[in-house]
Amino acid sequence: MLVDMNAPERLPGLLVENGRLSKADLAKVTEAASATGQPLRAVLDRLGLIPQKEWARTCADHLGLPLVSIDDIPERLPEDPRLSSDYLTRNAIAPIEIDADRAYFAVADPFDGDAIAALEMIFGSSLALAVATDRDIELAMTRSQEAAAAAGRDTIDIVTARHGGIDLDTDKLTELANNAPTVRYLDTLFDQAVEMRATDIHLEPTANLARVRLRVDGELVEVQAPDKSIYEGVISRLKILAGMDISERRRPQDGRIRQRLAGRDIDMRVASAPMIHGETIVLRLLDNHEGLSQLADLALPAHVSKRIKAAISQPNGLILVTGPTGSGKTTTLHAAMNALNETRRKIVTIENPVEIQTPGLQQIEVNAELGWTFAAALRTVLRHDPDVIMVGEIRDSETAELAVRAAMTGHLVFSTLHTNTARDAATRLVDLGVPEYLIRSVVRLVAAQRLVRRVCPVCAQPVDLSKRPKVKDLFAKLDKRTGSQTDPATWALKKSVGCDACNQTGFQGRIALFEAMEPDEVFATKEAAQARKLQTMGSEAVRLVAEGQTTMEEVMRILGVKYF
Repeated sequence: MLVDMNAPERLPGLLVENGRLSKADLAKVTEAASATGQPLRAVLDRLGLIPQKEWARTCADHLGLPLVSIDDIPERLPEDPRLSSDYLTRNAIAPIEIDADRAYFAVADPFDGDAIAALEMIFGSSLALAVATDRDIELAMTRSQEAAAAAGRDTIDIVTARHGGIDLDTDKLTELANNAPTVRYLDTLFDQAVEMRATDIHLEPTANLARVRLRVDGELVEVQAPDKSIYEGVISRLKILAGMDISERRRPQDGRIRQRLAGRDIDMRVASAPMIHGETIVLRLLDNHEGLSQLADLALPAHVSKRIKAAISQPNGLILVTGPTGSGKTTTLHAAMNALNETRRKIVTIENPVEIQTPGLQQIEVNAELGWTFAAALRTVLRHDPDVIMVGEIRDSETAELAVRAAMTGHLVFSTLHTNTARDAATRLVDLGVPEYLIRSVVRLVAAQRLVRRVCPVCAQPVDLSKRPKVKDLFAKLDKRTGSQTDPATWALKKSVGCDACNQTGFQGRIALFEAMEPDEVFATKEAAQARKLQTMGSEAVRLVAEGQTTMEEVMRILGVKYF
């Protein structure tokens, strides 16, 4: 055999020895596995005790086998007429490479003697194994089937939702949506999302299972999924709550849910889309209390705060915030508008969608399908005597022209651009047809921002730079290159570890990196900016690392190595 078949009995013991599993939990899980007929690894994952990835890594380390992920498995799996797809799916096996000299397979259970013996009988000594999670193998199988369908080798119904292989009518979906397990599961999921400070909930169907993930601090975290038998009921209940048509499963839909959770009103933006195994739904959680945030709540660096306050005190002009989706641009804009939110000013926002509802602001939600675009809404707003206007995003030439014209005719205009840095905003506006002289004339400030994760205050450990000379040298180079000029005597770098308080991620919460530039600085060359010692997101990142608020790896992940 390729592996020691006595190993599976020793693996749980290893997890107990290294403190990852208590003896009481092991006894409980073993009993549950025996009662349900599920493998031990599946029960450990379902109860949130040992994630699939950790179990697979432990297996691989213990057996000396490679550990592979979905990225290591080809999009189209190699085929062999002696292996049926049913056999591979049933035994959680994914072929990675099959040729005359080598048969390389990813397996979720390297201790399944019968399955591996069957592979050995077919491929003999050319058989090689790697370990992967059940989920990655299932995703690989699904992805391969989709690729085959796209090539015209399979016929798959991609638009009709299924339940046990039978089309569900509206009455059945309504019944499933209102049954007790469905209601109980969604209540638990919403509470868990709020408790973990999630910004998004992703419900995703697969061939045999459902998957649910929460986006926490910008990263997706898998949580317990509903049983496949009630998945359609969960989707239908969400659609009913969101005011969507449960009988329409062939087209994407949008809706909104408001729930009272943990004593707060939480708005959820709901978007559905048909997939080959059913419908997927993503919910964006919008906490209404954030609408009352102030600039002081954003932990702005002193130089950025000073520049923003100076810009919003101007009677007119264009103020831009740049950054990718999910970098906190809308929060920053609403905090700035809150500083101006007085009875004597009329403030109108044009958004898609309205994410933060703020008392005192007149908020418009655009609808491109009805012709109610940013440009159309802006034209209308300009006839309503506003003092301050917020345009959710400048994405086309018409909106850019109207925003600049509004800024030139006595309005203070806020908006966003999808660019990587503040300096890139000028290039983007020029690309949209705004002349450089107008940019210099109407733009008051361009800010750029990113969100990086904070190290967990419970488990973070200091980095002893005296024992890590390479780390010290690298950080010194970054400090000099970004011009942050921190004092080496005050460096307090920390490393993330992971504990129960941060869900084993090593991070808890996020903090923003900011840079703010005036028009002449935006158009300055990189060399001129360095000569003027402009403070950028890079210098802010180095400062936060030096203070031990985040890590070098995290700022490199968010900004990219090339940024430095």
